Amino acid sequence: MERLLGAGVEGVIVIAPSTSAVAALGGMPPEVPLVAIGCGTSAPLASVAVDNIAGARSATEYLLTLGHRSVHFVSGPQTSLDGRERTIGWQRALAAAGLTPPPVLTGDWSSRSGYELGRQLAARPDVTAVFCANDQMALGVLRAMAEQGRPVPGEVSVVGFDDLPEAGYFNPPLTTVRQDFAELGRRALRLLVEKIAGATADGPQRPVGTDLIVRASAASPRT
Repeated sequence: MERLLGAGVEGVIVIAPSTSAVAALGGMPPEVPLVAIGCGTSAPLASVAVDNIAGARSATEYLLTLGHRSVHFVSGPQTSLDGRERTIGWQRALAAAGLTPPPVLTGDWSSRSGYELGRQLAARPDVTAVFCANDQMALGVLRAMAEQGRPVPGEVSVVGFDDLPEAGYFNPPLTTVRQDFAELGRRALRLLVEKIAGATADGPQRPVGTDLIVRASAASPRT
């Protein structure tokens, strides 16, 4: 930020996914127009974000409508503001169905962490549905299930979040929540231009909606 200010920039868009990043941005000079991305929908900054809560809730509800009696959750790190909101969406969907959420398994967004946590889930015969807070961890879960002889979606359904370009080529193709990154970028730039022009509105803007992309990694549980 000091280098940018020294270069005389008129405004800055910052990807700020963690609590520490948001705290640091809170100390930036107020005269520099700034917009944050990826910091959830409640950070005390001018920011834009996807509707993580609604997206996670739709994924969880989809698995429940297929007939699963519970949905286990592989979360991102608790320092991630987007990750926290996805946890809330999962919890709300289960609560609305009258279900007690099982313990959260916390990953670090990587396929490796999804694989390690997926091995734990694969060892439990009661696990029939897993929602992962991003597609990379879902990829790790898919591998763990395959290695442990738990076919997806035959025995276990898996749903991710992001809709990476590769998600449709996972084995099986991954059902996931799509984020509209292009719209996120457009809104961030629009908000920054408004702030440069003198708009004083601060705080988070209306979140960008998500879409559930149904593919082949989720199905009704075996009876």
